[in-house]
Amino acid sequence: MSRHRNDRRRLFRRRPSDDLLERSFRTCPGCSADVHVFADVCRHCGGALELRAS
Repeated sequence: MSRHRNDRRRLFRRRPSDDLLERSFRTCPGCSADVHVFADVCRHCGGALELRAS
């Protein structure tokens, strides 16, 4: 066996509090469905969404 086999470390760990997928969606105020952050219209109810600057 290689001596490096037991010394593996994960380089890219998922952070439970900062997940890219969670940051990519927001809640529609009209129907409470999850919509993409850059959407200007909700696909579920057709309501207009306001783009927010972060």
